[in-house]
Amino acid sequence: MPLTPAEIIHWRFRRCLLGYSVKDVKAFVQQVSETVAQLMEENQSLKEERERLLERLQVYQAIEQQLQNALVVAEKTADDIKRQAQREAELIIAQARQEAERIRADALSQYQAELEKIERLRQLQTRLITELRHLLLSYLELLEKAEAKVSNEEAKLDEEPLD
Repeated sequence: MPLTPAEIIHWRFRRCLLGYSVKDVKAFVQQVSETVAQLMEENQSLKEERERLLERLQVYQAIEQQLQNALVVAEKTADDIKRQAQREAELIIAQARQEAERIRADALSQYQAELEKIERLRQLQTRLITELRHLLLSYLELLEKAEAKVSNEEAKLDEEPLD
């Protein structure tokens, strides 16, 4: 069983005629030697373990740094993609607005053209009605003149004696 520092400090050797018991001193020295040897082995083992852990820590730190770098690159890439998508969306919206404006302008132009056609047709209708009215009035006047002439001739015939 290893000795503790307190046991070493408080160790008491038995007294003999000529001083301390040689057997006790040798036994104590043997125990201290075994304890120190054991502690040295443990110390060496712990140093080796510490070195292995430090090496592993360095590997993990390198992996962590790589992951952080990858995260930074991924964030930058995501930001770039977002900006590019935003620009594309704005471009698509602008193109859609231009197309909508063109379609609206075309529709308005067609609407105006149709209104002009309708107005020309109304003017033509008015002119045709007016011309037809004048023509009919002219025919009516001719008809009335012809009827009056026929009436006059009938009246003359009625006034003339019959032979």
